[in-house]
Amino acid sequence: MKILKITLITLFALASIGLMAQKEQKKAENMADKKAKMEAFLTEKLELTDAEKTAFFPVYNQFQTEKRALRAASKAMRQKGRKMEELSDAELDEVMQASFEMKQKELDLKKKYHEKFKQVLPMKKVAKLYMVEKKMVSHMKQNRKKGDRSDEKRPERNLQPSER
Repeated sequence: MKILKITLITLFALASIGLMAQKEQKKAENMADKKAKMEAFLTEKLELTDAEKTAFFPVYNQFQTEKRALRAASKAMRQKGRKMEELSDAELDEVMQASFEMKQKELDLKKKYHEKFKQVLPMKKVAKLYMVEKKMVSHMKQNRKKGDRSDEKRPERNLQPSER
């Protein structure tokens, strides 16, 4: 009877590990798919040449990586906080100062990459990049509000430029 319990526990543990690995693999595939769609979308909207694509996307991808890291740090900071009513004035001031510092870091990151973007793209395309990103973020927020998070549900909202 003891061997049966140990065997069942072991099988359950192995199955759980397998499911977690599949989930991580699916997440990685989704990220790669989103990245490819984003690159195709930006390539079309910015009318990038092959040379511009080759120079731009490594810089842009690094920018996105650093931006995600900043947002993760900001999210972690917000999650450890308590409700405003539970904080003292000094604690609230500390939270606000930390918020200002985080926004300054985001601004500094944008300035840093603005200079890098100018080195690999003409200024008109850099300016267009910011407009395209802003529209895309707005579009994504609208979809979230509507509860539409799946590209499969509405292929016309997919970022594939060739299918529009």
